[in-house]
Amino acid sequence: MPYSIKNKTKQWEKTTKAGNEIDSKIEACVNRLLGDKSFKPQEGEDKKTAAIKVCKATIMRSSEIRKKLG
Repeated sequence: MPYSIKNKTKQWEKTTKAGNEIDSKIEACVNRLLGDKSFKPQEGEDKKTAAIKVCKATIMRSSEIRKKLG
């Protein structure tokens, strides 16, 4: 499931090796957080939305990922 990577199209996310890799890293991170009983979203947010935001922010800060985004 594409997670709307900034400055990239959903087609890029679905069809490129880098897009698939980034998407699977985000998906794995989200699944870990959803399974973590101590992970609490901010007030007014559902747990999945909060997990997606946290994971995208964390993964996109990686210099390895930034290089793949070009």
